[in-house]
Amino acid sequence: MIKSIDYVEDGVRLAFDGKITSQEILNANMKIIHHDDFASIRYQLWIFSSVEDFMLSTNDMMNLAEQDQAASEKNQNVKVAIVSDSPLVYGLGRMYEAFSGDNPWEIMIFYELKEAQEWLNLT
Repeated sequence: MIKSIDYVEDGVRLAFDGKITSQEILNANMKIIHHDDFASIRYQLWIFSSVEDFMLSTNDMMNLAEQDQAASEKNQNVKVAIVSDSPLVYGLGRMYEAFSGDNPWEIMIFYELKEAQEWLNLT
């Protein structure tokens, strides 16, 4: 479930845990895209911790990538970092990354939060 969506400085930090559904992910993504400050954010940090179940399909990952491709027309300079210690979430993140091939956004998947923060220049 969604623990938080926080707009911090020039980015957004999302935290999830427990059971995560495709609708939660797609809704959270749409909240970011439709936020008043979306055109000026430079990063998204998605953190998945203590994941019990990740209920997303291949089609859901394609839909997420399509949402972000359309959103990149409003803001082309976004870095997306996905962090999870779950091999399942990591693998689905890599799938999202592959489906986002034409998107100008930089997308990386990490097992460690510190590595993601360094990549986003937050440390």
